[in-house]
Formats: sequence, structure tokens, C-alpha cells
Amino acid sequence: MALLAGCTGRLVPPAEVADPVDVYLLDHGRHASLVMPHHEGGVVRYSYGDWQWYVEGRRHLLSGAAAMLWPTAGALGRRIDEGLELPAQLSRLSPEGVAASHPLVVERSRAGALSRRLDARFAAAGPGVESPEFNLVFVRDPRDYWLAHQSNLVVSGWLDELGVEVSGLPWLSCWRMIH
Repeated sequence: MALLAGCTGRLVPPAEVADPVDVYLLDHGRHASLVMPHHEGGVVRYSYGDWQWYVEGRRHLLSGAAAMLWPTAGALGRRIDEGLELPAQLSRLSPEGVAASHPLVVERSRAGALSRRLDARFAAAGPGVESPEFNLVFVRDPRDYWLAHQSNLVVSGWLDELGVEVSGLPWLSCWRMIH
């Protein structure tokens, strides 16, 4: 039980924010994604995962174990939506379901910088693969997916870029707000 408690990501939003904007950490049960304003308008959802799992649909025990034990191709997912009302319509962005959503207030400039950086990485990867199941377009990410670089840890890094302190290791997509 103590080991699993250590797999909780405790979130501490920035104490002071001069130019606030809302972002949302979506917990999908096993993985997480991030929703925030897109720097060109609307909102954007970013997600990271294993290419075989999300794009090729290989969702069996052997594929999952392989993805965790040694590096496999990573996938960066993105969906831009112009007409979404947050937070009421968050579920429209994620058909795989949302176990919990965590609203966070961060600096607008940090959110814009992260969005531009992820979009540049997305564009550099070439044409994407549409996934109606996840309502995302996936491209191959330059970083491999594995135990030490999996979806929840990547999202934790994104939150850090936004000025949100994440303590603990959210390997199991178990997030808790600390106020």
C-alpha cells in the first residue's frame, strides 16, 4: 500500500498568477492528458503514449509489458477545438472517458509557450494518424515510451513547465490537488 501511495502525483498550483488562464489535467484512469487554451485560439488537448497501444490498437498484456520494459515508439496526440465551452464540455475532447478532471490556474505566457513548443514538435513529426477512438491525431514523438518516460510522467513534465509543482510519482495516473 505504501508503494502505491508513492505513485500519487500531488499537484500544487502556482501561488501567484499575474495573467491567469485555466488549464485542465484530465485523468483517464490509466493515463492523463492536458487541456489548455491554444495559442492560435480555441482549446487544445495534448496526450502522450505508446504508439502501438494508441495508434495500432495493440492493447494486450504482452504489448503493454513490452512498452513498459524497454523503449518503444512514442506518440504525441493533439486535438484543437474551436467551439468548446470549458469546463462543461471537457468530455467532448476525450471519448475514452474522464475519471477526474483537475482545473489549474497558471500563467497565460507559460501555457502559450508550452502550446507553441508542443505544436512545433507535432509539426516536425510529419503527417498524423487520426484516432476517432481517442479523438486525437497522433504523430510519432522523437522520445521513446517506456517505464521511465510514460504518459503520466510526460504530463507531469508539462505541468512543471506551467509552474505547477508535482510531487510524488504519478505512474498510475492518480492525482491529488494540494491547496
